[in-house]
Amino acid sequence: MSDPSRLELPGTFTFTQSNLQAFVDCPRRFWLSSIQALAWPAAELSPLRELERRLREGSQFHRLVQRHQIGIAADALTPLLELPLAEWFDAYLRHPPMELPGEFREAEATLIHSLTVDGVVVHLLARYDLICADAGGPAVIVDWKTTARPPSAEELRGRVQSMLYPMLLVEASAGLPWGAVPPEKVEMRYWFATAPEAPVHLGWDAEKQKSARVAIGALISDILTRSSEVDFPKIPDTMQNRRRHCDFCIYRSRCGRGESPGIPHDAEEVEQRIFEEYGASEVEAIGALPVFDPAW
Repeated sequence: MSDPSRLELPGTFTFTQSNLQAFVDCPRRFWLSSIQALAWPAAELSPLRELERRLREGSQFHRLVQRHQIGIAADALTPLLELPLAEWFDAYLRHPPMELPGEFREAEATLIHSLTVDGVVVHLLARYDLICADAGGPAVIVDWKTTARPPSAEELRGRVQSMLYPMLLVEASAGLPWGAVPPEKVEMRYWFATAPEAPVHLGWDAEKQKSARVAIGALISDILTRSSEVDFPKIPDTMQNRRRHCDFCIYRSRCGRGESPGIPHDAEEVEQRIFEEYGASEVEAIGALPVFDPAW
């Protein structure tokens, strides 16, 4: 018998860095996007056209890099590229991530992991732009970012993605082609098209692995103990919250925090949510993604 005091999720629901970050930033945003599955609010067209343009550009850049990573020559990819794609791809060619493991390389790969939280089996999903690994390690996660303002290392350390991605890779590694990799041999790198010479490197270790498992489990447990919209409140209406969250939220018009939906400062975050909730076909130029689903 279901417990009315706990959230009932469909069996196909997956927790991702995107929807977990949404919950951390604003529980109401998680409710609207992940539980009610409101893809877009009713709104004026111009903000959404701008968002759609940025989504297309980000998706096209990721596909360009993916094709180059699987061996297609750069000369075959660059003709007729327009701005900003031409600048981003040129930055990638001139300043690629350095000193990456070379034995195994997986571009645009997805890992799925099952976790038991409060007696409930839940599923975690992470989409990786690039994983480079040697047998037994090291393993380096590379995440391409086209955001206009590259965040600091401190900001990135506080993001769910920076916990979830290395944690899942360590958990899944025994069932992947390169075999088990200890936490100390895993690294997360953020590469920025607008600052290609200043990537952010985040190391990993056993203590971070343990802390990430606890933190992710606690987040999911918190979500599961809520049951209705009232349990997923809007964040307080402060000037700081408006600047950091509401002004860039596509749901702000629903919450009375703006007359039209906002344009996220990182459109990739919205692209990631669309992929996670509706599949790659909903994001132009994403292409087919391989899925690793090791036996747990």
